[in-house]
Amino acid sequence: MLILSGIICITALTVTSCHKTTKEEAPAITTVIPDSLTQNIYTIDTTASPSRGTILAAPYDGTILPITPSTGLLLVMDQSGKVLMEQTTPGTAFCLNRWTINGKTRYTYLVNDPGALRLLGVDQNVGYAVITDSSLTELQRINFTPFGQGLFQLGQGLDVHDFILVSDSDYITLSYVNKYISNIPAYVPHAASVPVLAPLIEEVRNGAVVWSWDGSADTSFFANSVEGNTFTDSLTCQDYIHMNSMFIDPRDNNLICSMRNQDQVVKINRSTGAIIWRLGGANSSFPLTATQTFLRQHHVTLTDNNQTLLIFDDGEATLRPYSRILEFQLDETGKTITSSKAFNIPEPFTELTGSVQKIGSDYFIGGGTANYILDINYTTGQKVVEFKGIENNYRAYKY
Repeated sequence: MLILSGIICITALTVTSCHKTTKEEAPAITTVIPDSLTQNIYTIDTTASPSRGTILAAPYDGTILPITPSTGLLLVMDQSGKVLMEQTTPGTAFCLNRWTINGKTRYTYLVNDPGALRLLGVDQNVGYAVITDSSLTELQRINFTPFGQGLFQLGQGLDVHDFILVSDSDYITLSYVNKYISNIPAYVPHAASVPVLAPLIEEVRNGAVVWSWDGSADTSFFANSVEGNTFTDSLTCQDYIHMNSMFIDPRDNNLICSMRNQDQVVKINRSTGAIIWRLGGANSSFPLTATQTFLRQHHVTLTDNNQTLLIFDDGEATLRPYSRILEFQLDETGKTITSSKAFNIPEPFTELTGSVQKIGSDYFIGGGTANYILDINYTTGQKVVEFKGIENNYRAYKY
């Protein structure tokens, strides 16, 4: 046993990996019990030297209800799990991310506020965003920005699924707005007036909303919903879209968004609000094979110099109870998938949340409700570093 800088390293004899090895040729596992700053949340197994970088995580107890006061934790670690910075938050923290804008480093995260508006028994995390400097010192607290007259109720908060920082004075937020709608198509069984959680995207610049998108205006989402779609129930708010990620496509400045309860990814025109294309779901613009079909996906971005769509495909407990990473290259004009590949994650099923980045020959994966963070070589299947946790981690990033 070797003790280095307060971190205990224990060398084991064998390794479990996705490629065939013998006991003699398998690399040794190093199990790291992190220092007290991690609050004993993770043990860390390594089979190789991870690439240098900074890991961001915000572990939380997934059993705590959103309306229950609780503290959150922000962790900034090096590639091996050594804590570089940590900070508690006044509510459960989500979506810790880092941005470099005009040469300056900014961190952002979202905080659940138990006192924010929640109606009709909806169990959702709602609150506010925080922008910090490079040392996690708060610079701005971002609350929901109302616009128009009489459209929003007192206490409306931001949803904690995503937040995009464009600059210190320009950012994109996501909210779920409780509203009664009456535009459900006649062929979809429904009550006369139905409460729904409508996703609302806002771009706020210098304190004013300069662009917004309201998902309830597009009636196709009602028929295509796979969960939260009991529209005959006039008493329960229906989470029929459940948007859970946003990403700006640098090639055309439009938004790529993930709609979990549609099994669909959509691209939204950031000027007009029109949907440019839909991938997946019942009305996909692109034909998908059975292998390409994804279920309850959570995190969608671009990689490979913005040429490849990268998806954390959670799966579904009955239809496909294991999680995957999907890559798609799309012909957006011809609406065809020109190439695709799937990677089955050798970890427990992530029913909710999760994230993925592609870094060199590795996937860096936040396992969400499966309580792990994993750096894995997608060619050999070797687990480079694995953080095994006792708490959920909404997303994890490495930079």
